[in-house]
Amino acid sequence: MSLIFAFVAVIIIFIVLTVIMVGGQARDTATHLDYKKIFSILSSTEKAFLETLEPLLSQSFRVFVKVRLADLIQIQSPPPTAATRQMLAKIGATTVDFVICNAQDLSVAGIIDLENKAYTSGDPEMPDAFIDKAAAAAGLPLLRLPARLQYDAEELANLLKTGIKIAEQQEVKSAVSQYGSCPTCGEPLMLLKAKYGENIGKYFLGCSNYPECKYLVLLNEGSVATIIQTPAPPTAASRDRAP
Repeated sequence: MSLIFAFVAVIIIFIVLTVIMVGGQARDTATHLDYKKIFSILSSTEKAFLETLEPLLSQSFRVFVKVRLADLIQIQSPPPTAATRQMLAKIGATTVDFVICNAQDLSVAGIIDLENKAYTSGDPEMPDAFIDKAAAAAGLPLLRLPARLQYDAEELANLLKTGIKIAEQQEVKSAVSQYGSCPTCGEPLMLLKAKYGENIGKYFLGCSNYPECKYLVLLNEGSVATIIQTPAPPTAASRDRAP
């Protein structure tokens, strides 16, 4: 009789384990079936803005989208309090739409965040107001712009000059871009004139990304006459680069 009970017990245990395993697999499958790929990481207004923004920036800048605020700012030596942990969690859960970085070292030049109509109540706890306050406290230039389906390039260019402090660098890049792009790294070329040496008085095209890129080519008289009408006096640094 004891053998029969033992056999029945084994059968029951086997059935129970089988049900648990099948049920676990079913739950695991159902969990994975709940996932769905998002078509695009940007909304239609965000894509429209990015398509307008990128052509306005030189290759000295790169644009990143959907960046966590925690990757841009940090709390300086925070004491381990509940309020600090809550603020760190909030910074980690908040994202900004666009971050403009200097291409050379990826340092942040400025932030652009599109206005969320759901958060226009003026409540300081709302994400837009929180981002504005945090960026101002950290000294990060920020543009808060309305969300639209279409953006005016000229208007945006003016906002970049006044709202984000990259205007001086941008103007330098646009001023030298008339000579084309460096075939080595793609940065704009600059017109250089030799101040001394065997090539004194001769013109060169050099990469504006010097000294990272040392591309330099001597121009013949025909080339000089073609690309310049009245050459602007090169800077001292530019003259020193030409051999």
